Amino acid sequence: MREIGEITSHAVVGAQEEPRATGKARPFQLRRRERMPTSVRGKAPVMRVKSKQDRPERGEAIEFNRPDAGDSGDRDVWLAQIVESSGDAIIGATLDGVIVSWNSSAERLYGYSAREMIGSALSLVIPSVRGDDPVHLIEQVAINRRSAPGKTICMRKDGKQIAVLLSISPIRSPEGRIAGVSATARAAQESKGEAEELRRGNEELVRTVQNLEQRNREMSLVQQLSTLLQTCLTAEEAHPVLEQSLAKLFPAGPGALFEWNSSVNLLEASVKWGESRVAEAVFAPEECWALRRGRAHRVADPSTPLLCAHLAAVASASTICAPLMASGETLGVLTVQGSPNELSEPKDVQERLLAARQQLTETVAGHVALALANLKLRENLRAQSIRDAVTGLFNRRYLDETLPREIHRASRDERNLGIIMCDLDSFKEFNDTHGHAAGDSLLRAFGELVGKVVRAGDIACRYGGDEFVLILLDTALETAKRRAELLEQEFKGLVIQYGDMFLNPGSLSLGVSAYPIHGAGAAPLLRVADEAMYRAKAAGGNRVVVGQKPE
Repeated sequence: MREIGEITSHAVVGAQEEPRATGKARPFQLRRRERMPTSVRGKAPVMRVKSKQDRPERGEAIEFNRPDAGDSGDRDVWLAQIVESSGDAIIGATLDGVIVSWNSSAERLYGYSAREMIGSALSLVIPSVRGDDPVHLIEQVAINRRSAPGKTICMRKDGKQIAVLLSISPIRSPEGRIAGVSATARAAQESKGEAEELRRGNEELVRTVQNLEQRNREMSLVQQLSTLLQTCLTAEEAHPVLEQSLAKLFPAGPGALFEWNSSVNLLEASVKWGESRVAEAVFAPEECWALRRGRAHRVADPSTPLLCAHLAAVASASTICAPLMASGETLGVLTVQGSPNELSEPKDVQERLLAARQQLTETVAGHVALALANLKLRENLRAQSIRDAVTGLFNRRYLDETLPREIHRASRDERNLGIIMCDLDSFKEFNDTHGHAAGDSLLRAFGELVGKVVRAGDIACRYGGDEFVLILLDTALETAKRRAELLEQEFKGLVIQYGDMFLNPGSLSLGVSAYPIHGAGAAPLLRVADEAMYRAKAAGGNRVVVGQKPE
């Protein structure tokens, strides 16, 4: 099979042989044949070009002399000049993708000269067409399939990318065999409609990528919030976590988290963020549309009558209220406000921003509601495990856990610790006379009295039956004795109302001990206080007795 260079060798008149040390194919060099046309038609093939004055008018046929078939030299020169003067880039290549011809239009389109490109790989300037590499395209051409024009992106010599329309056709030898390929390329001209469509597509793509990045960032913050809430032990500990995280999730405007206070049937703001604190601090549940409907309620225009009543005095932008619901129970509501600047945006932009914010608000509300429900359940279980159901004071289990810890802390800080053990005199007779319900009323009344007498940091526990233990932190023995005497005096004035009866609670016996005077452990301190209390009861009750120092 003859190569493409052999096929077109007749078009090279006076071609200069170059050394092949570089391994590149010999470039085509075209030189006009110095031949004077003859006036005798038929003796020599001549193409007669009319002068400017002799050019025909529009519609008049152009007359030219066709070269004779026998004179192949003039015909090849004529064809080579047509290729060279073409406005399209025409590139000849062998079947293995090596460039063997490169016209001037190719030089203008790609920026490479013929000397630079002849002998180089075709893939240098034609990387791909619709996903097919040049080798694949040449294989298609080799089986007599012409590559339809397609748009592709090519690289110029200066590094600039250009869009070109490219087609590849086979070049056949005189024997009819495919000896090479011809690639025709021209710069792709985009219409205004295509350019506008491309611009809109690019803007939509950029917006989609930005939305995805924003969504990923928000989901990462929600995951961090959920993890932090799971490590919180109480709702009070969760409030600072919520304030910091919600400010990051909703930076456009202020917001607040309201929790349900069932005792007064009101919603109270437990978390607020933003420069202007949004909404009232306390409001009734009927003032919020989201709580009425049981679903998120959003308002794009703050002047609408559908704005929640608790936001009417402060809302200056779009608002979203999402109820906090878990296990069928309403725990509160999450209120988020947008930026007032959003009201100047086009309606479609406002709607898109509001829809995205509502989706995020509902997601966050679900996570927060579940976390608060878990914390509430944990607190209830914890209270049931350490609180006495009748008096509301701590129980024996909590005493056993807390007293050794407080003694260790007093020892480390070199401080005192007071212990008071109390017993309700004649409680058994009171209970037998008036019944167990009246006895429970007496125990509850005493629990309330103890809560008023002891300090906030002190620990009051029901030790068992009608006996109670008070742990007085950082309290010396004398101070503990005075506190016991105060409690005994207050108990005398206590009146128990049971039904329509007012009952006398009786008297109180108290024993006092202190660390480190009466011991360095929980058991010695409780034993000394208990012995002192029984001495008080043996003496007739209604008194305070200080424990004896160990010998």
